Amino acid sequence: MNATKEVELLENSQVKLTIHVPTADVGQEYETIVKEYCEKAHLKGFRPGKVPREVVIRKLGPSLIEQTRAEVLEKSLSEIFENVEKKPIPYATPEIKSEGVLELGKDFSFEVVYDTYPEIALGPYTGLEIDQPEWEITDEDLGRELKGIQEQNALFIDKDAGAVETGNIVNMDYVELLETGEERPGTKREAFVFEVGTGYNVYKVDEEVIAMKKGETKLITKTFPEDFETKALAGKSVMLRVTVNSIKEKKLPEINDELAQDISEKFQTLDELKADIRRKLEEAVKSALRSKTVTRVLDSVVQTSTFPLPASMVDYQLEAMWQDYAGRLGLDEKQLVQMLEQQGRGVDEIRNEWTPSAEKRARLQLVVSEIARKEGIAIEDSDLDAEIARMAEERKVAPAELKESIQKNNLDAYMRSNLRMDKLYDYLLSKTTIRTSGKQKVLDILQGN
Repeated sequence: MNATKEVELLENSQVKLTIHVPTADVGQEYETIVKEYCEKAHLKGFRPGKVPREVVIRKLGPSLIEQTRAEVLEKSLSEIFENVEKKPIPYATPEIKSEGVLELGKDFSFEVVYDTYPEIALGPYTGLEIDQPEWEITDEDLGRELKGIQEQNALFIDKDAGAVETGNIVNMDYVELLETGEERPGTKREAFVFEVGTGYNVYKVDEEVIAMKKGETKLITKTFPEDFETKALAGKSVMLRVTVNSIKEKKLPEINDELAQDISEKFQTLDELKADIRRKLEEAVKSALRSKTVTRVLDSVVQTSTFPLPASMVDYQLEAMWQDYAGRLGLDEKQLVQMLEQQGRGVDEIRNEWTPSAEKRARLQLVVSEIARKEGIAIEDSDLDAEIARMAEERKVAPAELKESIQKNNLDAYMRSNLRMDKLYDYLLSKTTIRTSGKQKVLDILQGN
């Protein structure tokens, strides 16, 4: 197909193409389609493959024109995009703005608009100076980690006698009641389990269930502040009927050699467990500081770089955030929308809230890609093989077996992308001056403070 194009650069890194398809190409496509119908059409009174051309045209005229238009659009776009300098962003669908009218015996013209990668004027990304705190693993840090291990290995024992206390695990049924005393539709929940004192329940009834006994039912009236986290409840008073089905109390194991041995056969003493905790904490702190430093470097580059931001990249990030949000909640899209509606919120409201973050993600993605391109940072097969060998040793499997599994699950590209990012981060850090600034607690570093 001998289609020609006119290119117009628009704002925000958009491109408009006006495409012209010659009369001869339109006619050839039309004749090809007519011929296929003549050979394949099953029409009463005619043998298969023997339907006259004029009969096909008379019976299928409009649909033949429509199919020709669709084929001309697809083939001419494919041809033009192969040769156009500014190609569409892969995950952005080009939008046909003006399809024109296809008429036999005439040229066919149409317009298409799409986003392309912008020209990026990078800000400085080498020679930056970043502050990093001093730190050390303390007895307090080790104690906190041991306490967490103790909690993870706690036993939960049925508490048939006695009442609910802070720290107990409660299984309860609850439902909102209308002023008439009837149940409010859609608010009933059975066998809901939470730890009293954590606040991990929609109505925050931790204090109200304290002193309740197994099998007891209680009416609770609660008024929520205007800034309550669940918007559907903010500023409202509700009446709940709560029934405690069961109570479990937590029994913590002693922190000693026996606990260490229960955790793993590689530990014989508590001191060995502490040494392992210390090593992992050191690795975690170093990783957290590395990540924070890289983030600060890239934030600086994003702020000092100039480029237009394609809308499709923002939309792509918003969709990724939406899917991630649904995945973390274990909901499909319909269920997520229903949950938001129960909270008095809509999808558009959420998208508007997320847009600044989506824009930041998109800008960061463009900056990272541009630095990697400019510095020629790439991953060779040898790099991937080395990483697979490291992972195989860690997992106690054969490298060939792990490599086969990675290829079978199509994880090659994902691994290459991660390795490329690590290589880029190493490069940026090698070009950054790290200055020591005061002392910071390990917990604050790990929490990102």
